[in-house]
Amino acid sequence: MKKIILATALFSLAAAGAYAEARIYEGGRTLTSTAIRPKAATFQPSPIPAQWVVAGNPVAEAAEVSRTEDDGAQVFLWRVSAGTFNWTHRSDEIITILKGEVFVTDADGTRHHLTVGDVAHFPQGAVQTWEVPQELLKSAILKHRSPSTVEAPMRWLRQVRALVLG
Repeated sequence: MKKIILATALFSLAAAGAYAEARIYEGGRTLTSTAIRPKAATFQPSPIPAQWVVAGNPVAEAAEVSRTEDDGAQVFLWRVSAGTFNWTHRSDEIITILKGEVFVTDADGTRHHLTVGDVAHFPQGAVQTWEVPQELLKSAILKHRSPSTVEAPMRWLRQVRALVLG
């Protein structure tokens, strides 16, 4: 019985704190939208590491379009010239092909052919080979994972909630 009371009290305190933090965050964040056309974007060099290049001389550039208030996610336009290269995703990434095509081969050998309008998700840590036959332009949403100092308390709160709610 004491465990249930303690768990309920801790959960209530955590919920109240999370609610207060959300209210403070909501009150202070910017509420304007971001929109950009690829031709108006300011692209910056975004070199592919030389050891990742398999064939050709792919040159990549990126333009940040937007980011969330907490820096947990970013939206980019990314373009690359023809070439073949390996890629390891440092964040969860959702892409939409805007121009060109790409053949993506996963580490397990699964091959995907993405063309204009296609959407794909690549989880953090995924490793692929990208074959780009001509210039490729994509929109990319990068979702950065929370550090373990945030993930651990969240897991704990989920466990407490499961204990309390049965």
